[in-house]
Formats: sequence, structure tokens, C-alpha cells
Amino acid sequence: MGSFEAMMEAGNHLPPHVKPWVTWMQFILLLAPLFFLKWAAARWLVVAQLVNIAVAYAVFVAEGDQVTRLFGLGHIAWIVPLWFLAADVRSDHWIVYRLFAGAAAATIIISLVLDTRDVALWLGGDRGSTTIEAAGRSPSG
Repeated sequence: MGSFEAMMEAGNHLPPHVKPWVTWMQFILLLAPLFFLKWAAARWLVVAQLVNIAVAYAVFVAEGDQVTRLFGLGHIAWIVPLWFLAADVRSDHWIVYRLFAGAAAATIIISLVLDTRDVALWLGGDRGSTTIEAAGRSPSG
């Protein structure tokens, strides 16, 4: 199995409490923007996700094909769309789009806080895999 396939497979081995959050992020930050491409923020979010995937892959390979606390480093690319999303929430755009913009902005802010914590822990020496198998747990918890 190649590294990219291994990275995709690693998503199946996240701790149970993390999976719903990752699913939500994939929906609101990867799928939903495709319905709002009329707005610059959604287009920037699509670009940011491509950058995020590329950085995540580079980190995954650099970390020995493991998901570590450094994995979310690519989320830094979300800062540009966050700027646009925050402005759009307060705009006179279509209400459905503003709801999306608010949900996406809140998701990005929460994730960046969690990512900052994870990077700090990584810098402090917590460099092991964060998947279930690495922690010696079964997929059921």
C-alpha cells in the first residue's frame, strides 16, 4: 500500500470520539463549499483544502506514515478563507450561505485551537501516532 492510501486508511483508525469531528469537518469544509462557489470564501476554502491535503500528506510521510499531533499543520491554510467567511457572516448575502459561512468559520476556529494544542504537544515531545492501533486500543474504544 502506498503512503497516500495508508493516510486514507489511517482515518479508519481514529479514536471514536474524533471520528464525528473529522466527518463534520469534511462535510462543512470540503463538500459544502462546492455548493457555494459563487462566493470567494468558498473558492478560497476549496484551495485551502487542497493545500491542507498536500501538507497533511507531506507530514504523514515525514512522520513515518503515521498520523501524529503534527498532522493538522496544513490547517494553517484555512486562515485566508476564515477572513472571508467572517466578513460574509455579517454581510447581506443569502441567509443559507451566511449560515454555512458561520458554521465553517466556527469549525475552522475550533480546529485551529485544537491544532495549536497538538503542535505544542508535538513540540514538547509527544510524537507518537494518534491512531487507535498505536495506542493499543481496539477500534471499539
